[in-house]
Amino acid sequence: MNYNTETINQIARELAEMFKNAVVEQQKMGKETPVIAQIEASMRETLRQIGLQALGIFLSSMQSTPASEIACKCGGTLRYQRMREARVISVFGKTVYERAYYAGCPCRRGKAPLDEQFGLEPGAVTAGLAILLSLAGIEFSYDESPRWLQAYRLFDVSENTVRSETEQMGALQAEEEKRLLERSQDEA
Repeated sequence: MNYNTETINQIARELAEMFKNAVVEQQKMGKETPVIAQIEASMRETLRQIGLQALGIFLSSMQSTPASEIACKCGGTLRYQRMREARVISVFGKTVYERAYYAGCPCRRGKAPLDEQFGLEPGAVTAGLAILLSLAGIEFSYDESPRWLQAYRLFDVSENTVRSETEQMGALQAEEEKRLLERSQDEA
């Protein structure tokens, strides 16, 4: 993805102005000027909230006009049901978005093409967060990982989520190592 420096600079100036105005307002009210650590923490939380909202808006905006019917994996037909809300746990926290949902096939499976397009599973963590959780689970104990992650990511994650993602990543790594070992023994 390419980032437009001019746009980023404009957003940064607006955010800086917002914080400057807040500090000036505090000073006018006779309150103590916040120290840089407080300003940094406040900016991080603001940026996390912006990311949380922007990701949900982005995902929802990627939903095209739903077709009335789509093909099912079983060979049947799925019919458009409605726009349905979904939640995923992203690097920003719990993100909400809306996407078209299809059901009504005799196989009883439903489908949301937008979820498939971006590799999302409602209620689960995103791929980006899964990597961070796995790294934390490898580096720290499962009970320590949530505290470490909270300090860096600014939101809470349970020990079980860290454990689950670490174990899944470990299983994938074990499969890859097995595949590499088999290839290394292949004389051809």
